[in-house]
Amino acid sequence: MTTLAEFETDQTVDPQEFRQAMKFVPTPVAIVTAMTEDGPVGMTVGSFTSVSLSPTLVTFFVDVSSTTWPRLKTSPTFTINVLGHDKGDLCRAFSRKGSDRFDGVDWSVNKSGNPVLADASVSLECTTYSTLILGDHVQVVGEVRGFEVHDEGMPLVFFNGSFLDLADRA
Repeated sequence: MTTLAEFETDQTVDPQEFRQAMKFVPTPVAIVTAMTEDGPVGMTVGSFTSVSLSPTLVTFFVDVSSTTWPRLKTSPTFTINVLGHDKGDLCRAFSRKGSDRFDGVDWSVNKSGNPVLADASVSLECTTYSTLILGDHVQVVGEVRGFEVHDEGMPLVFFNGSFLDLADRA
């Protein structure tokens, strides 16, 4: 067994090479939405996962340079809209800068007052449990207060620079 002492401590990893290696790790895609004083806000995240069953916690990560996160974090609640395998265009729409991301998107408001996208497979109503800056990202942990399963189909997954359609593998 290799111990930590056997590794060179001055060894650094090139961020771009690391990014290239990580493209081979499948990433689930979701859109986080909230209602703010200025109206609905939403952004695509590619780092969503569950954390705990008791309490019911989920997490996602946001780049610290995000211009959407400062607006979204003003709301004490948010909704995670998990996307289905055929919703790549919706994912792209919510990752564009400088546009009304809700333009032409069908959505409604849930019990928390947050947008739920009509094309979401699963929507999770959350309250902010914690946030923590980790390197160049903010880890957001949400406590799930309610959820709805809208479609039991395959999820949208990002892999090797594009969307992986799992529907034809089922």
